[in-house]
Amino acid sequence: MKSLQIFKRARYRRFVYLVFVMFGTTLNLLPRRAVFLGLVIAEVVRVPLRERMYQAYFPYATSHLADEPGFRFSTALSRRFYFACVHVLHRVGAYREVVDVVRRETLPRDETSVRYALVRSLFELGEFEAARDAASGATNDELCSMTDLAYHKAMVDMICGDEQSALDAMFWACRSSLHFFRPHQNIAARGSMLYRPNSFDVLCGSEGRLFDLCNFTGQRVTHVGRGELGIRLFERALEAQQRLRKSPPPLSAELTQLFERLDVSFDELRLVPEEWATQIGHLGMLDILFRMRELGWWSGKAVIVVRPGLIANAAFFELFKGFGRVLVIGETISERVAEELLSLQRWCGLSFNAFRLPDGRAVPWQDAGAIALEQWEREGRSHPLRDAYDASISDVAAERFVQLCSRYGMKADDWYVCLHTRDAAHYFEFIGTGQTHRNAPIEASLDAIRLITSRGGWVIKLGGPNSPKLPPLARTIDYALSEFRSERMDIHLIRHARAFIGTTSGLTNVAVSFGIPCAIVNAITTDAQLWNANVRFALKPVKLADGTMLTQRQLTMEPWRWRVFDAAVLGRSAAHPENNSAEEICQAVEEVLALAEGRSAAFETGYDTERLLARWKRALALPYFYGPSRPSLAFLARHEKHFLPEVAEGG
Repeated sequence: MKSLQIFKRARYRRFVYLVFVMFGTTLNLLPRRAVFLGLVIAEVVRVPLRERMYQAYFPYATSHLADEPGFRFSTALSRRFYFACVHVLHRVGAYREVVDVVRRETLPRDETSVRYALVRSLFELGEFEAARDAASGATNDELCSMTDLAYHKAMVDMICGDEQSALDAMFWACRSSLHFFRPHQNIAARGSMLYRPNSFDVLCGSEGRLFDLCNFTGQRVTHVGRGELGIRLFERALEAQQRLRKSPPPLSAELTQLFERLDVSFDELRLVPEEWATQIGHLGMLDILFRMRELGWWSGKAVIVVRPGLIANAAFFELFKGFGRVLVIGETISERVAEELLSLQRWCGLSFNAFRLPDGRAVPWQDAGAIALEQWEREGRSHPLRDAYDASISDVAAERFVQLCSRYGMKADDWYVCLHTRDAAHYFEFIGTGQTHRNAPIEASLDAIRLITSRGGWVIKLGGPNSPKLPPLARTIDYALSEFRSERMDIHLIRHARAFIGTTSGLTNVAVSFGIPCAIVNAITTDAQLWNANVRFALKPVKLADGTMLTQRQLTMEPWRWRVFDAAVLGRSAAHPENNSAEEICQAVEEVLALAEGRSAAFETGYDTERLLARWKRALALPYFYGPSRPSLAFLARHEKHFLPEVAEGG
C-alpha cells in the first residue's frame, strides 16, 4: 500500500511538471510584455491557480533576463495596476525591475505586499543593507500579518549584525506560523509546514532561535551568490549551540528511556538529523563525517534519525548502521518522540553547514571534509563503506545482476563502466533556475561510450526512470529505464564497476566512497569537493559575456566561487557555463581507464604532467578545494592559457 501511494505521488508530480512545462512553453512563444500584461490582469481579477501560472513562467522570465539584463517586462499600461504589477514581477523573478518600479513610482511603497516584494527582491539580488532599510519601516501588525516579511526582516537583520532586531522579527514570525519553531540545519530536511512545537522548542530560547535562523540564513545567502557571508552565520549557530549545551534541558520520561535503551548519555549524544540522509550526495558527506571521527576530529556516540520515505538510497544508507545508532521515525521511534529528539539538535546536533577544525577555525563543512579526506589518504586509510558493503554482500542483488547480464548478453567476466549524468527530470527542475546548470546532455557522452565498448567493455547507464533515453548502442545497457532498476542494484553495479563516469551529482558520491576510479565531467561547484585520489575531473568552463573564461583561481575565491551555486545568479552576473565537449569527456575517460588498469605512468608520458599539475596547484585559492583529486590532464592542457594564468587574480 505504501509503495503504491509513493508511485501515485510520483505520477502526480510528473503530471504537474509536464503541465507546467507545457504551459510555460506556450507562454514563452508569445511576446514577453503581452504575456506579462496577461499575468497582471490575471492577478487583478484573481484568476484561480494564478500563482501556478507565475511559477510556470518563472524559468523563462529569468532566462530572458540572463540573456538580456536590461529588458523590462512592465509597460506604462501594466504599471497602472501597480500592486498587481509589482507582485507579478516579484513572482516571475524580475527582481531588479521590482526595485526599479517601486523606487520610480510615486505610489505607496509601504503597503505590506509591496514592502515584502521589495525586501525579497533586494535579498535575492544580494543587496542586504538595502533590503534591511526597506524592511525597517514594517510595523508589528505588518510583521504579524505576513510571516514571510517578518522572517526576511529577521534574516537581513541577522546578516547586518543586529541580533536583537532579528530576534524581535523572529518573535512575530513564530507567533503567526508555528513551523518557524521547527529546529533547522538544512533545507534538505524537507520539514512539513505543519508543526506542533514541543517543550524543547520553547526552552531553547533566543539561542535556539538564533541557531535556526543563522543556519537557514547562511544557506540563503549562498543561494543568492553571497556565500562568503554564510560561514559567519554558521559559526554563530555553532556558538549558540555551544552555549546551549552548557545547560541541558530536562528530558521527558520517553527520551530518558530511549537513551538508556541506546546506551547513550546526553553528554555523549551527537545527533545526526534527517538532512544527512535525504540526498545521496549527503550520504557521501556522512561517510566523511564518520571518517572525521576516526581521525579524532570529533567524539561521541552518533544517533542517526531518518524518515523512511526521505532516505535517498536505503541500500546505501544501510552501510552506516555500524557507525551509529539508527532510529527510523514511525518504525523504531514514534513521530512525537522523534520530534522531541530532533529538537535536541540545537544542543547536540552535528552541524551540516560548518565544522570547527582541530585548530579552532570554523570553515564551511565541505571545506573541512576535503581537508579531512586529504589527511585520510596521506595516512593510507581504506574506504570504510566499501569494506562495510563487502562484508554484507546481497545475494538478491547478485542474482538480479546475473539476470540483467543474461537479458542483454553480457558475460559474467565482462568488465563494465557505470555512467550517470545529472538531468532535470529527477528533481523536476526548470532550465535556467536553481541547480540546472549542473545538468549535462547524455549525447555528449556517446563517443565515450563507443570508446569503452570498442575496447571490449560494457557501459551501464544509471539514473532515474525519467532520465533521457540512450540510442541503441552495442554493449550498452540503459539500466535506468529497465525493470532491473532498484536502489540495491544501483549500489551493486557501482561497487563492481571498473570505472565510473559522472557529474557533480549524487551517485558519483557512491562511487567515490567505494574508491572506484571516476571521471567526473561537466563539473561545476561552489563547495570544496570530497573527491579522492582516484578521481579525474573536467570542469564546465564558465565564460563572461565577452567570452573571457573564469580562471581556476577565480572559481575558488570570492565572489565567483559563490556565484556558481545558482543558475539564475550566474545569469544575472552575465556568466555562462559551457558543457564539456565530447572530446574532453573522452580524454577524461581515457585517463581514468588508464588509472583503473594500472597504466597511469605510461599514459602521463604524453603530457607535461609535473609542470601542468604544479601550475594548477599554484592557481588554487584554496589548496584543498578538490581534496586529493586532480583535473584531467587533457583538460588542463587544452585550457592552460586562460584557466591557469601565472599572474594571481582577484575576483
